[in-house]
Amino acid sequence: MPRLTLFRLFRPLLAASLMGAALAASAGGCDRSADPLPPGPQRVLFVGNSFLHGHAAPVLRYHADRVTDLNGTGYGGVPALFKQLADDAGLQVEVSSELVSGQTLRFHADRKLPLIAGQRWDAVVLQENSLLDPHHPGDAGAFVAAAGRIEAAVHERHAGARVYLLETWARADQVYRTPGGRWAGQTLEAMQADLRAGYAQAARAGCIAGVLPVGDATLRAVQDGVASRNPDGPIDDGKLRLWGSDRHHLSAWGSYLEALVIFGRLTGRDPASLGADSRAGRDLGLSAAQVEAAQAVASRQLRAGP
Repeated sequence: MPRLTLFRLFRPLLAASLMGAALAASAGGCDRSADPLPPGPQRVLFVGNSFLHGHAAPVLRYHADRVTDLNGTGYGGVPALFKQLADDAGLQVEVSSELVSGQTLRFHADRKLPLIAGQRWDAVVLQENSLLDPHHPGDAGAFVAAAGRIEAAVHERHAGARVYLLETWARADQVYRTPGGRWAGQTLEAMQADLRAGYAQAARAGCIAGVLPVGDATLRAVQDGVASRNPDGPIDDGKLRLWGSDRHHLSAWGSYLEALVIFGRLTGRDPASLGADSRAGRDLGLSAAQVEAAQAVASRQLRAGP
């Protein structure tokens, strides 16, 4: 058979082979490592909404001057709490945020990608809308696609960056206060299972270093008897308030727990090593016992895995 004919026959196979090799090389070039960030200065970016910037004082504007807010809105929030925890542990981190209240990752992918991918980051934390999809609660399809777009843009700029997904928490208002809603009349466990599955799906679909199990940690606080299960139910003496007054966002204690889980997973440090005198906890007005309770829950969750 003439060589030209052979080439024409095998050209589609060759092209497919080369494309597959290119995709494999691209996937292999990014960092899927679940290990802590390496020593030395680290640049960390947080992308999400009010589940990261916080809903009200003392979290919303907490040390806003120590976080580079790419949107210029002046939020401190959980990124600033993470910065304080890192400082307390003697770690060098520069923290930036790109946070817009109530929005999805699709919004950030559509409108904020130049801000997100315009700089070189060592770690990027992505947080999706608390319902996964506000129009179709519990559906992770749009989340998976948007996280993939952002992750690819980040890795195009710096293949060694680690991209994490921050798993959000079951909302008491959705379970106890939203008649006809997706999780109405169910349990916190049921909603958290849907969120966990959605984040796991998004992690499998892209070059993701790991899921930060914040939602699982908040559920653990309830299951371990540290925090109240139903903020509208009978008062549980001695138990902590996990959610704020809207039964949606976390309380100051819950936000401290959120920051501890992020800190522990990204740095590899045991949150309990920060001790009862944790500066971030004191700044939020928490007692030593409340600080230690949050640290213990975070430690147990991180030892348990994602």
